[in-house]
Amino acid sequence: RAEQLHLLVWGLLEFEAKHGYLPRLYNDDDADEVVGYAKAGPPAIPGVDVDPIRLDQVDEKLLRQLTHVARIELHPLAAFYGGVIAQEVVKFTGKFTPLKQWMHLDFAEVLPEARPDDVARQNSRYDHIIQLFGLSFHHQLANVRTFLVGCGALGCEYLKNFAMVGVGVGPKGLITVTDNDRIEVSNLNRQFLFREHNVGQPKSVAATAAVRRMNDALNVLTLEHLVAPTTEHVFHDTFWSNDVDFVTNALDNIKARLYVDSKCVFYKKPLLESGTLGTKCNVQVVLPYKTASYADGPKDAPDDNIPMCTLRNFPSLIEHCIEWARAQFEDVFVVPFSDVAKFASDPSTVRALHALVTKPQVEFEDCIALAQTLFTSLFRDRILQLIHNFPEDHQTKTGEKFWSGAKRFPQAATAVDFGNVYHADFIRSVANLYAVNFGLQPPPEDEVVPESSYLRQVDTFAAFGEAHPLAPWVPSSETIAENDEALKKQQEERATNADDVGELERLLNELGALTAGQLAAAGRYVAADFEKDNDLNFHIDFIAAAANLRAWNYRIKQVSRHKCKMIAGKIIPAIATTTASVTGLAMIELLKIVQGKSLDQFKDSSNSLGLNMYLLQEPAEPEKAKDEYDMIEMSEVKCKPAGFTKWDTTLVTPGVTLAAFLDQVQTQVGLNVNLLFHPVAELGGDEYAAVRGLMLYDRTAFSASLKALYKQKLDVPLREWVEERYQRLVDCDRPFVEFQTSCSDDDDVVYKIPTVVCRFV
Repeated sequence: RAEQLHLLVWGLLEFEAKHGYLPRLYNDDDADEVVGYAKAGPPAIPGVDVDPIRLDQVDEKLLRQLTHVARIELHPLAAFYGGVIAQEVVKFTGKFTPLKQWMHLDFAEVLPEARPDDVARQNSRYDHIIQLFGLSFHHQLANVRTFLVGCGALGCEYLKNFAMVGVGVGPKGLITVTDNDRIEVSNLNRQFLFREHNVGQPKSVAATAAVRRMNDALNVLTLEHLVAPTTEHVFHDTFWSNDVDFVTNALDNIKARLYVDSKCVFYKKPLLESGTLGTKCNVQVVLPYKTASYADGPKDAPDDNIPMCTLRNFPSLIEHCIEWARAQFEDVFVVPFSDVAKFASDPSTVRALHALVTKPQVEFEDCIALAQTLFTSLFRDRILQLIHNFPEDHQTKTGEKFWSGAKRFPQAATAVDFGNVYHADFIRSVANLYAVNFGLQPPPEDEVVPESSYLRQVDTFAAFGEAHPLAPWVPSSETIAENDEALKKQQEERATNADDVGELERLLNELGALTAGQLAAAGRYVAADFEKDNDLNFHIDFIAAAANLRAWNYRIKQVSRHKCKMIAGKIIPAIATTTASVTGLAMIELLKIVQGKSLDQFKDSSNSLGLNMYLLQEPAEPEKAKDEYDMIEMSEVKCKPAGFTKWDTTLVTPGVTLAAFLDQVQTQVGLNVNLLFHPVAELGGDEYAAVRGLMLYDRTAFSASLKALYKQKLDVPLREWVEERYQRLVDCDRPFVEFQTSCSDDDDVVYKIPTVVCRFV
């Protein structure tokens, strides 16, 4: 294919050199001339010992097809190659591998199956689209309705691309864009629709305003919501059914992608999925009934885990220190203030809970005192105890030096030095984070502490430290584990320690006896929500200070705040070149979706602009259900219909009773329903405890009372029975409600069938 394209380029260059223009649109004479040049091929170059390309057979159909439209500028293709070329410029710095000689890629699959007859120029900004696909296709593209989820780097590029090709500019067209995030300074280097004056504004609002300046004909509905189960009152059944022709994902986390993917499967909507990782990028096309969904794709490899004992006591790399600091953030500012249940497993943490809940009114000075206490605990007491347990000359059981290899002998911070930037940053960030936890300051997503505030001034904390010196360290009887195996053994012993169990019972009893006033006061506590991109929320300040203090403890080279931010946030920098290229590729697939192309014309791709690797392949077909042995049924479970996929459903008409529902399923699939329940019966969480495991129907129930209950409910409307059985935890106001079933035939052979969907509205 590459050789064919190389000869095509040669023919086009020869044609242009002779005539002064590229071949005319759909002109067969010009195409014949180009094919002639391609067949002849380039001549040998005098003095160059390289034979020119010659092919025994030229693919005339391909060459004519591409020659007919050679003068058309297809915007998505320009966006893709623009990113590639820009990355090649960056490679002059010596980073990544530059292209050598030629790079040939074609996207002939996007071209119309038949030559359109309405390609006359309209003196329109969309003339290139019209000349390539026809005026009727332009109208079709203008009247599509897409849902753009996310408005960061990918979202900005998609909006720009929509504006350029005319997506949603027709009277029935609509682009619904949503993003609940706000613009940070760090976004400006890659999210090109934003400028400095947009910092602090909602991303979706600012991006919509910018793209409307590019094309004021765009019909855009701008929202500021997450797309999640909590916003299904916004993105409801009517929205998914009527306002979305296809979905364009511009998300940066797997959980959100999986949720949107599940909605596209349920409502049978095409999905364009794309992502970037440095110079790598990928595109996945999800088509109802034709392809696998995003959730069926390859899963990311798990992160390399650092042994817990290394994190706790024996770090040797700055990455260990930063990971430890990130864990401390969760342990200190998130968990104690968010999930009380987690305290029940450890008496020491129950003490912390007890101290928090029974604490009187907290002032900011109390937060500074807590910060100093945390400083001494992490960087003095823990280290001195470690040295006490394992002196510098300590030897292992085999007579080898304990402090050798990756184990670094530590040093303790015996005082808070406010002249040391890491000491000062630690105390300041911890005090302010505690102030938010205790409700003294609003959460940083609502309001940040002004840069001029005394709460940011080192003198505020230095004065407190001078007036409140640190308590002296006293060695304890604690035994520190040498490795993960010893640590696990210690934890098992602690779980059965009678003294700890007794103290745990006492503290829990006291917590149970708290007054209503004390509980109400505890309601003011706010857990931190780690956000790496807000430079004024003290989150990265804490990570950087804690990690570098930890590094100092273990004589590890300290690093910049920016480096800490990159590692703690697991950030690989987003690159504008990659973003431009990947959205260009996705837009090509979008044009195929609107044309209604067959599956073999679509292309998923995995690419690397850094390594010049571009792998395009046909999307995978959906996974088919298989007959298999089921451990619960203890028998072979068959599929009906054979090989059904996640796209298939069994639809039951609205207004049915339980008996009518069972009859309809039996009629449609030819099987008896043994079990019927709603997925809410399988959910975890305390709010679902009362309905967990409850069936709507069980044909083989052993209990006489259950048999009587199910018989009684047969003539009850299914909606009414669902509301009663699941205590209104199921939203029955939705037009569609899903049910899970287990079925069998008359010979008691067990079958699984597609998800059953009943219309309630």
